[in-house]
Order: sequence, then structure tokens, then C-alpha cells
Amino acid sequence: MTLQKKILRGLKKNLSFYITGSILTALCITLWVSAFSVSRTVSGTYTSLFEENALEDGQFTVSTPLTDQNINALESEFSVLLERQSFRNISYGGTVIRLFADAQKTDKAVILEGASLRSDNDALLTYNYAKAQGLSVGDSITLAGRDFIVSGLCIRPDYAAMYANLDDSFPNSTDFGIALITKTAMDSVGGYSGYYSVKYLDPSREADFRAAVYSGFGTLEYVGKSANPRTGGLLNQAADLESEFSVYSPIIMLVVVAVIAMVLGRTVRRESRTIGTLTALGYRRSELMRHYLWYALIPAIFGDILGLILCYPFSKLFNMYMFSFAEHIEYQVQVPVGILIAAVLIPPAAYGVSAMLVLLRALDQDIVPLLRGSRKGKAARMLNRSRLPFPLLYGIRSLCGNISRSLTMIVGIAVASMAIILGGVYQDAYDDMLDNKVPMAMMGGQYEYGFTDYQSENPYGGYAVLDVAFGVDGTDSMFNMVGCDEDCTLLAADTSSGEPLSYGGFYMTSSAARTFGVNPGDEFTFYDLISMKHTTVAISGIVENDVLSLIITSKANEAQILGRGADEFNVIISENALDIPAGLLKKSASLEDYRRSTESALGTARIVLTIVKVIGALICVLVVILLSGMIIEENRRSISTLEVLGYRNNETRRLILSSNHILVPIGFVLGIPLGLALGDMIARANAASGGIMMYIALTRKTLLISAAFIAVAYVLSLALSARKLKKVDMVECLKEERE
Repeated sequence: MTLQKKILRGLKKNLSFYITGSILTALCITLWVSAFSVSRTVSGTYTSLFEENALEDGQFTVSTPLTDQNINALESEFSVLLERQSFRNISYGGTVIRLFADAQKTDKAVILEGASLRSDNDALLTYNYAKAQGLSVGDSITLAGRDFIVSGLCIRPDYAAMYANLDDSFPNSTDFGIALITKTAMDSVGGYSGYYSVKYLDPSREADFRAAVYSGFGTLEYVGKSANPRTGGLLNQAADLESEFSVYSPIIMLVVVAVIAMVLGRTVRRESRTIGTLTALGYRRSELMRHYLWYALIPAIFGDILGLILCYPFSKLFNMYMFSFAEHIEYQVQVPVGILIAAVLIPPAAYGVSAMLVLLRALDQDIVPLLRGSRKGKAARMLNRSRLPFPLLYGIRSLCGNISRSLTMIVGIAVASMAIILGGVYQDAYDDMLDNKVPMAMMGGQYEYGFTDYQSENPYGGYAVLDVAFGVDGTDSMFNMVGCDEDCTLLAADTSSGEPLSYGGFYMTSSAARTFGVNPGDEFTFYDLISMKHTTVAISGIVENDVLSLIITSKANEAQILGRGADEFNVIISENALDIPAGLLKKSASLEDYRRSTESALGTARIVLTIVKVIGALICVLVVILLSGMIIEENRRSISTLEVLGYRNNETRRLILSSNHILVPIGFVLGIPLGLALGDMIARANAASGGIMMYIALTRKTLLISAAFIAVAYVLSLALSARKLKKVDMVECLKEERE
């Protein structure tokens, strides 16, 4: 009973420690579990969507159209589902709608509101686009000169992320959407083109099928689902998020464990006199072990409870962020049971072990040293004989008197600064993307036009180029080879060595070079996605472009690799808008449209980065409060003595907490390279998975804002700590000392 009452008194006496320790513990659990929750929710949701609705394994175009008889024969021979996808791009209120004939075998639509197509006058619209344009079930809409009734809102699995073009960097469901109508209605509209989608029921026959289509019908283009950003990109993002947080969250967890373990250890050491007294009274070693174990378990238990409460709403918030890049879909937030159990068990295990280790050391001593209590070390006695000014001497004594506490303060502030710096440099990277990298996505032009088939004459203007995708063995990544004439100036750039680019050689962009680990002079082997023919070339140099994964060469070089005529092309890039018949085009993009879609996509990301910075500031506040409270507890007698000597509260606060003024700036400075390193690691991981390489650099603005975040958090924590200092009872402390 005596020990139980002592636990309650200790809880009341050190309430701030248990509150801040619990919050820090809960924060770590929440971040860790939420990261894995997002990854599993995204991957599970889309894997189910793709499987249940027959997502295509690939899509291709051919020079010789397949007849119904050809399709049936190929399906029977190679065990595939094969379907023609007919579509037409049309303008609607300043936006683009891709009109599709509703698929029956592959890429089946999922109805979210309303009903499926019941007549040739019905149309299905993709959910996000309809909401953005203010369209609802039952509304009338004019598509390609014909009136339709919106029978329902849907999504298509092959457009899970609404990329208008496969080489776009960001989806855009505000200005681009899908409309589905019946095949009969599509025939009446006319003017459409198409491709073929294939699903392999026997994946081992894929190579045979592709070879047969190439030899029999002349494959023009093939895109597998893993290389399709509309499908594979979502799963890659989920995997990247899990890997990033798998690094970041344990770092925070380790710091928190170190802080709380140190405080617990200090608590046990401070009570050595009490431990000696209880031992002398006859309390067994096991009883004392169980008693002091509660000092560790209380913040762990309450932190676990709070963390479990926060896990779901935070997981929901992060999932909302991830799903904001994709089409609307119903999903159930998944919390991995194994990760949840691990996150809950780690804090009590770590805190308990640290407390027990300190207690074992204390109980190994004789009773007399325990009853005598802790004594000042040699360093403290030397400082007492120093002639330094008293305020400076007191601060140095506080720093040197507990090296572990000082180091923990530095590390805690460094982690907080790391989070704030990370959020700041990524916001700068996004600004740099809008200003400098968006133009790179257009290959130096203001407008880009992609044709449905190869052309041999260019009466439209601009620069005609060959732009074809290739694969690399052993990877899921692709790159595009762009072949230009010598008079093309839009793609002209200097290589990394400073030499001008010559279209006679093969030059790789920096984005592709990082992905495939290629340096100037290396031989690089790739294969034609159509013919599966392998080619090896020597890389002449690296061109700085962190957006597009390209090899740039002459049109003649690329035509030879493809086995096409030297005058053929499939893309035109231009500085001016061109008048090209819409029926010839599968892609029409402008720099302004791309910039607008990028800004829209980055809006949600900026919100998340702000949350990261707030979390960093919160860590700073909690760490300072926790360790400042520890300093106050260690100096209760000194505080009382200063009050007896006539020191005012402000003077006492400055003396007791002055060491923090040195430790916080040190932690902030150390957090700068940590934040930059983590940001660079995340950026490189994103680039390696096919994303844009963002340059991580610290600007003066970000440095000042980050310093302001830490300063405000520090001032707030000092104000909260000062309240605890005022509550120190002078009479009680002096009485405890006499006892």
C-alpha cells in the first residue's frame, strides 16, 4: 500500500513528464502506423480494383487493324482477353473529355453513382471530373454534337489516376475526364481512333503473343501496366511512402526512447536515498523492481492509448492525401495488425528495460551509499572552485553536470529541426519545379502534338521528331528516345561536361542516367517494346533534364533502330500553336496547361508539408518541456536557496534554464544537414522509381522561417516550463534536504 501511494504521489509530482512523454510516444506510434496504413490501404484498394474489373496487362496499337476473327483466334491460341478500345478527344467548356466506347471484357467501369448505360442516349462520366464541372446524374450533356443524359458517375481501372498523356508528370481530373457511351453511339459519333487492351490469362504466353501480333499486324506501340502511370504509379507511390516513413519514423522513435529512458533513469538515481530506506525497511528486491517499473510503464501505457486513438484519424488524413492524386474510389482504411502490435510493444519494452538497468545498478550497492544519496562529481567540485561569474558558472555546471541530458536535448532539437527543414526545402523544391522543371516537360517548346500514327510530311510547322518508348532488361522502367533533325533548336542543350549537344551521338538526360546508373562513355542496352529487338549504343554525354527520361539523338539514328523511313515522325514540338486536324492527334498539350495541372497537384502536397513542420515544432516543444522539467527537478534545492537569497522568479528562471539557450541553437544547426540529407534521400528514391528529380537546397528564406519555427516553439516551451518552476515549494524542498 505504501508503494502504491508513492506511485500516485510521483505521478502527481511529475505530471508534466508523464503528459509530454505520453504525447511524444503517441506521436511516434501514430506516424509509424499511419505510414504503413497508407501503403497497405492504397495497394490493397487498387489491387482489388484492378483484379475485380479486369485491368489490362498492356495496351498496344498496330498498323493493320484486327478483325473480330483475328481477335477470337488470338484469344484462343494465347489464352488472353483482347478488346479494341475506341476513343475520341473532344472539347467541353475549355476542358478535354476522352470519349470511350464502354468496354466489356477488360477495364470494366465501376459505377459510383447512378446506373450503367441503359440506352444509346446514356453516358457515364468519371466521378472527379463530373464534380469539378458541376455535373450530376440526370443532367444533359452535349458530346461531339450529340446530346446525352448522364446516367451515372464512374471510374475506369485503367484511368485510376487521370493522366491525359502517359508522359505527364501529374494527373489532372479537373480539366480532363472520361465519358463512356455504347458502341452503337460511338459509331454514330464517328471520327474516333483506338488501341487494343490485352489481359494475359496465362502470363507465360506474353512474349509469344507480342511476337505474333508484331509479325502479323505490325505493332506500333506497346505499354505494359507497370510502366503506365495511370495504374502502376499509384502502387509505386504507396511503396515509396512506406520506405520513406520506415526510415523517418524509427529515427523519431529512437530519440523519444532515449529522452524518456534518460529521464526515467535520472528519476531512479534521484531516489537512491528512498531506495536505500525502503531496502532497510525490508522491502524485497522484486517489490522494488515492480514498483519502479511503473515509472516507465505509465508514459508507455498512456502513450499507447493516445497513439491508438490517433492512429485512425491520422491514417485517414494521410490516405485522403494519397487518394487525392487518383480518381474517387471507396476505400477502407487498413491498419496492419503486426505493425500496430510492434508499435504498441516497443515503448513499454524500451522504457522498462532502461528503468530496470538503472535500478539494478542502484540495488547492487550497499545500503549505506544509497542512504547517503548522490554526490557531486569531480567536475562539479572543480567548477565550484572556479572564479567565473556566477550566472556563467551555473550554466556550465548544468551542461557538464549531465552530459547525457545535454546530448539528448541536442538530438531532440536536431530531429525537430530536421522535420521543419524537410518541409521547407520541399516547398522550395516545388516552387523550383513550377519555375524551372515544368518547361523541361515540353522538350523546350510551348506546344507539343502527338500523332496517332507515323507521318512522313509536315505541312503544319514546328519541328518534327521521332518519340518512341523503349524498355530496359531487368527493370520496370522505360525511357523515350527522341530523334531530331539538325535544325531543331528547342531540345538543344549543353552536356554536363559543358560541350554542346550533337544529334549525331546518343545523349541521355540526367533523369534517365540516374534511373539506369549510366555515365558518359558507358554502353547502354535497351529493347524495342514492339519488336523486342535489343540494341546497344555508347552514351556520348549527359544532358541536364530532371523531368524527362530520354535519349536524344538524330532522327536518322532512331529511324535505323526502329527500321522506319528517315523522313518519318510521330511528334511535333513548337513555340506556337499549330492548326492540326484533331483526328490525326492522340495528344495535344501546352506549357500553360501543364503548369496549371502541376499547380493543382501540388496544392495537397503543400498542406502535408505544413503538417510536417508543425509536427517538428511540436517535437521541439515537448522535448524542451520534458528536459527542462528534469532540470527543475534536479535543482529544486538550488531554486529554493536562490529564493531565500532574494532572487526573483525571472532571475531564477534565467539561471536554471540558461543552458538550453546554448543547446537549442546547436541542435538546430545539426538538424540542417539532417533535413537536407533526408530530403535528398527521398528525392532520389522518388526519381529512381520514375518520378521527377527535385533539387534539395536550403534557401535563406527557408532557413529564417525554420529558425523562427524553432524559436517560437522554444519560447512557448520555456513559458510552460516556467510555470512548473514557480510551483517549487521552498519550505518543502529544504525540509526534504534535511530529511
